[in-house]
Amino acid sequence: SVSSHTALSAFTTNKSPSSKYRKDLIPNTLLVMQFALFLLCNFLCLALCKCKVQSHHDRSIEAISNKRPNIIVMQPDDLLFFDPWSPPPNNPNIPRKRTPFPDSGLPWIEKLRTEGIQMTQAYAASPMCGTSRFTTITGRYASRAISSRRKNAIFDKNIARVTIPFTKLEETDCSRDNLAATLQTNGYRTGMVGKWHLSEFDDDKYTYTDSQNIVKECGFDFVEGLYVENLSRNYNDGSFSHNMEWVTSEAINFINEESNDPFFLYFNPTAPHSSQSVRTALTDFTCRDTANGTLESDPMIEGMTLEYGNCEDYRASVLSRESTDENLGAVWVDDSIGAIMKALEARNQLNNTIFLFQNDHGMKAKSTLYEGGGRIAQFVHYPDAFGAGMTFNGLVSTIDIAPTLLDFAGIEPSYQMDGLSWKDGAMGDVEQTSSFKTDRCIAFEHGRDRAVRCGCFKYLKIYEEYYRSSSTYDMGVRAGYSNDAENLFDLCGGTSEYITERATSMEIMNKNMIYSETNTELNNALECHMTKTDYRSSAVYNVCGRDVGPSVVPPTVAPITPQSSSESQGTMKSMVFLSLSILVTMLY
Repeated sequence: SVSSHTALSAFTTNKSPSSKYRKDLIPNTLLVMQFALFLLCNFLCLALCKCKVQSHHDRSIEAISNKRPNIIVMQPDDLLFFDPWSPPPNNPNIPRKRTPFPDSGLPWIEKLRTEGIQMTQAYAASPMCGTSRFTTITGRYASRAISSRRKNAIFDKNIARVTIPFTKLEETDCSRDNLAATLQTNGYRTGMVGKWHLSEFDDDKYTYTDSQNIVKECGFDFVEGLYVENLSRNYNDGSFSHNMEWVTSEAINFINEESNDPFFLYFNPTAPHSSQSVRTALTDFTCRDTANGTLESDPMIEGMTLEYGNCEDYRASVLSRESTDENLGAVWVDDSIGAIMKALEARNQLNNTIFLFQNDHGMKAKSTLYEGGGRIAQFVHYPDAFGAGMTFNGLVSTIDIAPTLLDFAGIEPSYQMDGLSWKDGAMGDVEQTSSFKTDRCIAFEHGRDRAVRCGCFKYLKIYEEYYRSSSTYDMGVRAGYSNDAENLFDLCGGTSEYITERATSMEIMNKNMIYSETNTELNNALECHMTKTDYRSSAVYNVCGRDVGPSVVPPTVAPITPQSSSESQGTMKSMVFLSLSILVTMLY
């Protein structure tokens, strides 16, 4: 204020004010003192708040720094993307269709979501179960698979064909360059339970033990509850079906192994995949009917069969809790998650376990590059790092899972990946979150079709030479999507936020002529992706953006450095000292 400025001038002048001036100055001096005290209080509050916030952040950082986390990655097969999880809009020909929770809800999956972090814009890099699993376990696009490069070389087309039979873990993809093998090498116990779909098997020579050994070669110490492929394949002799009790009990057996080492569990239930009816599995088979023969007794699992004393009564309870066949599998899977969380709690391991749950792909437009095929639900429960009700709004993909989990485990990847770690953004790095949302480009592959999303815009290219065999083109015809050879979509509808209203698909109208500059930019990003993943060339790893060429090296994000308690106290003391110095100076 003017008065305080006048008073301060009087104190700092070299001339001695008259006594009269000193008397007149008293009110102004009081103002100065009040102003100084006001500044002191503000600095003290700021210091205390900073230390309080920092100490909360320190606790999370300290929790994940002092002890390497256990890790569970779970991908149920063909699970629906339910309405409460904010799925993408419906197919245009069924705009009002609803996908509500089962009658009894999904309390355990909801616990993962509401008590952890929800990735609101997560994608499968390829919209089929096998190809999606490859991207999850390797952190690489499916077109990079050694098996894909070898098989596509036979056909010698301009663009690699991305399919399940072409996308397997072979050679170094299996022995070295994947999440399980990397964790195993760095002291983790590694386990795989459920559907695999990442190796080639000879159905005529199939044995359960041989199949276990093949999967173990890909970085796993423990392989049980194994389904090598879909249930409709010839390896299934008709003696078994979906069996959530069996796979859950094997997952818990792995968790309960006595060891001081952290663990990684890759858990992929076959349910609710339609290769066999879930209702038939519940009514015509028992818990003892497994892909490894007949069990001697029912598995007793807390949260599933234990409360009922037997398998039959438990399965009757599953049937009683859901009126539609479509959602029976979801109820069964939800019970399994509850049983695993109870097992973790019993071992006091729940807080230190990263439990990543996701769809393997979308179901509204499965096996296409439209949003209904690629957008997935993805939730990460990790109490040592994430509080309840958190969200991350950046673009993330299944290729990000491996680098992110290795980042949390403090392990430097031993091989190159396409994905990026979103750890810092999830932990509160605003800059990374913003970059992932507005600047990042991620690609999608299926068949010979390709797509890329950068910020709000998505560019979809249907391979013209084989467009009639393209499942994306076919879905466009049947469901009312734009299916031109080149398509540009504004997924935010002219706003800055992704549109999720069920009846408002943004992929009906091709806007490549309206946003010609954007169309060029995204086409460049897609060409960059196709160049770096070309099966005829040496592998190139770089980040493709609107203006990024294939020679650019991916940017690295500096890790969050935890501030020690002594540093926090030092910060507070410095701020208090500064406040007192200001007060003394002004009074002087």
